[in-house]
Amino acid sequence: MRAFRPLVLLVIMLLGAAGTALAADLPSFRRGINFARLHSLPTEDPEKAGAFLWPPFQGPLARIKNAELRRLRAVGFDFIRLPVAPAPFLSVTQAKRRVLTDALLDTVRRLQKAGFGVLIDAHPNHSDPNWSAPKILADAKGAPFRDYAEWLKQLAAHLRDLPAEKTALGLMNEPQQECQLKTANDWINMQPLLYAAVRETAPDLALVLTTGCYSSPEALPQLDMAPFDGNTLVDVHYYRPYPFTHQGLPFANEPLRYMSGIAYPGTGADSILTLARTMQLIAERRRAGDNVPDDALDQAKATMANYYDDPPIVDDGYVPGHFAAMRKWVEAEKIAPSRLIIGEFGVARQPEDFPEIPGRYRWLADVRKAAEDNGFGWALWDYNAGDGYPGFGLVFDNESRKIDADAIEALGLDRSALRD
Repeated sequence: MRAFRPLVLLVIMLLGAAGTALAADLPSFRRGINFARLHSLPTEDPEKAGAFLWPPFQGPLARIKNAELRRLRAVGFDFIRLPVAPAPFLSVTQAKRRVLTDALLDTVRRLQKAGFGVLIDAHPNHSDPNWSAPKILADAKGAPFRDYAEWLKQLAAHLRDLPAEKTALGLMNEPQQECQLKTANDWINMQPLLYAAVRETAPDLALVLTTGCYSSPEALPQLDMAPFDGNTLVDVHYYRPYPFTHQGLPFANEPLRYMSGIAYPGTGADSILTLARTMQLIAERRRAGDNVPDDALDQAKATMANYYDDPPIVDDGYVPGHFAAMRKWVEAEKIAPSRLIIGEFGVARQPEDFPEIPGRYRWLADVRKAAEDNGFGWALWDYNAGDGYPGFGLVFDNESRKIDADAIEALGLDRSALRD
């Protein structure tokens, strides 16, 4: 793998030299939102592991009305980050793949007609038995990697015909848990291979790079922009402090899935309130039959102590400090700040009948302001609520799809556009 990496980088540099003039058409993605349900989260076949029902993207959450698009455009969103699960495309015949591709392109054209730019986010499911990111990236010479790269190339061949200033393709969402691996299949080695393959197919198409650490800004120092042309963007995700953003989510790590009331900022917050709400949530989860560990409360108390009392203290400088570090990376790499996008950020709503997280809207406002102050674009995660839990949704629930006006205000958008 490492033996042919210099050749790959040479190809990238040549492509970059040819593509530098194309950067004038680089999309300007400033204020976005994720549509994580339209072409992601496929419906699994209960009778066959690793397979999906047909069509794989189905149900009411796989659809969005024109009125919803008009409303989102009216409040001020200018682009959609569109996660796309590769597994259904890679698990079917070429004929069925073309059906799925046509449906995806129809969505992209529809969103662009509604006034949005579209960043397609190739989004492997972490738990997919065949097409998770680790499976795909295990070996550059392996069939999963080759098939995935070929799928990206096929997709890029279609996207290159769409308006360059409104279209971008991300190479992979959250490729690895580690910031850097000491093996040949580290993302720093694998990303250039995908880039070179797709760039050869689509010289004019904006491509979106990312980092390890689940696309975290912490891994930006490992990303060298010199080999890539000016027609590239960088997508990183911001969920910090993690105990605050993921408290109460059923898929979060223990004990966060049993915690509620963690406040932002942590300085001067009421830790007694956090303890009371956490005890309430633990009791409710046990009544619901969840397998809550006996020491859940002790784990929660330790997490609280770490959050409220231990460095780095979550104070007014917490979020701006992280974004200042991102800006330093941008300046060191000599790229325009607008090429860095916070492709995901959000904080979970709490379970039904629980009060709002203290400081939720303030956190949204602080992250949004920090991104804009540094010249970065941003995309909120997510438009829809979760499946059976509130999740990160901009809407309160998936039935009414009523938008949270306070969140719109925190995002610096036009709250008045929501009035009937």
